[in-house]
Amino acid sequence: MGVFDYRTFGSEASKALYSDAIALTLYAYTPTGKPLATGWTPITAGQLGYQGKVGAQGTFFGEQDGFTSAEAEVLAKYDAAGKLISLGIAFRGTGGLGYSDTYGDMKNNLLAAIGPKDYAKNYAKNAFDTLLKDVAAFASSQGLYAKDVLITGHSLGGLGANSVAELSADHWGGYFKDANYMTFASPTQSSASTHVLNIGYENDPVFRVLDGTTFTRSSLYKHDKPQESATNNIVNVNDHYVSTQMTPFSIANPQHWAAHSSLGYADGLNRVIGSSFYDLTSKDSTILVSTLSESLRASTWIEDLDRSGETHTGSTFIIGTDSNDLLRGGKGNDFLEGRDGNDTFRDAGGYNILLGGKGQNVFDLQQPLKNFTFANDGDGTLYVRDSYGGISMTRDIGALVSKESGAMWGLLNKDVTYNVTAKGLLAGTELTHYNHSLNGDAYGNSLVATADGDWLFGLSGNDVLRSDKSQVTFVGGEGNDVLYASGGHNTFLFSGAFGFDAINGYQGSDKLVFMGVQGAGLGYDYSQHVSQSGNDTLLKVGDYAVTLVGVGLDNLSGAGIVFV
Repeated sequence: MGVFDYRTFGSEASKALYSDAIALTLYAYTPTGKPLATGWTPITAGQLGYQGKVGAQGTFFGEQDGFTSAEAEVLAKYDAAGKLISLGIAFRGTGGLGYSDTYGDMKNNLLAAIGPKDYAKNYAKNAFDTLLKDVAAFASSQGLYAKDVLITGHSLGGLGANSVAELSADHWGGYFKDANYMTFASPTQSSASTHVLNIGYENDPVFRVLDGTTFTRSSLYKHDKPQESATNNIVNVNDHYVSTQMTPFSIANPQHWAAHSSLGYADGLNRVIGSSFYDLTSKDSTILVSTLSESLRASTWIEDLDRSGETHTGSTFIIGTDSNDLLRGGKGNDFLEGRDGNDTFRDAGGYNILLGGKGQNVFDLQQPLKNFTFANDGDGTLYVRDSYGGISMTRDIGALVSKESGAMWGLLNKDVTYNVTAKGLLAGTELTHYNHSLNGDAYGNSLVATADGDWLFGLSGNDVLRSDKSQVTFVGGEGNDVLYASGGHNTFLFSGAFGFDAINGYQGSDKLVFMGVQGAGLGYDYSQHVSQSGNDTLLKVGDYAVTLVGVGLDNLSGAGIVFV
């Protein structure tokens, strides 16, 4: 699944729908010399048989008095043979200096907030009733079904799309009832929640400002109640969000509108959907995406300041830019992605996954090196375990920085940089060796621990990992692995598409850790996915499973199972 997954589309189809929605939304904002949204071609008034007002660029204008500032675009997508396969309707949001009637848009926003009753709900019908009738008739004549139509918009345009959804069953012949609706920064949310996905930043004061379609006292301040039709915890980490002068959150404060621009939406959300972590996210995930200015990126940490909404819980996803970033997780479980550039990472504990991306990336430990142990699987992943047992899986990290006692009886600390090498961590001529480990390869391997505290990395293939030692960490990797343990206090670590594994010798002192397994993040209720199979216990985790051989359900300790 993913944060922008739409209805029952699945991840890839939802990504494609998002890409079309954001492209159509940006197209609707371009006042002159419109560049085409990729893969889309404008539909003309002549094709629709439409008699209303149309601009020189093919833009459709609002039809009734009081709504003439409204604008909509209708576009088509064709297959390689030239057959029409889908239609897109994009409503423009409040115009800026490039538009002739921005005040008309502002008036519509105000009336949507304070009345008359159902103004927001009926907005699309009042502005584009005839156009929507003609689009429905045209689509039907071309053999298109409602599922082939995408309706979108940003801000006031998102309100328009939600309005169509609200009215779709009873107007325009019911044609748009099963259309696809994906909006950005919409102040309203249709009660037809299965039809609409309202995407927005929680620190955008416009997003979800109306309770359904009604302005309330709480609309002036934080209005971050979870909603079925909306993303709930995406944060635009912009210059205002990180400012020490940040004022209380309110739609009446112009500074907070920095998170509202359509270009800022595209910039940040395109990196969310392109993230390596995307399939681990959900509609309610806490996601921080940086849009910091270049001048602040070198000195400002991208982190969750929890300033603009309800208190965040669960794992946190932090996504950087393609330049140099500072990314900092907290004490919980974090997913940090640096992308391009020379990035620096910090984290305060828990179970974490750090992806450095391209560039010279650094993991700043902020503590003495002796507080950690390190293991390298020989396949590009460095594991960092802290003194509390938390584990960070890292990739593309070229150096670690520790804070060591310095001069004056240890009162002055100094940073020491260790380069990550195949043999260990190298600072000058001093080499700190990794924990002893045995590493497999792409094929089936048989590995046997030889000392307490060993790490066994099966990597790909169907592996057999054995140990009669204690405090051993088993990482089977991909494939269907069989693990044998007897020493106790072991860790069995599973990540990604880990396969169908079996553990022999599981004890109550052992720990099962699942990191980055799609469909099984923090809060995964294992009790709903565990069953007795003969003398064994079967634990289903996402699309995969672990069998605890010879273990009854009563002997499974929930305290020893971690989902990240």
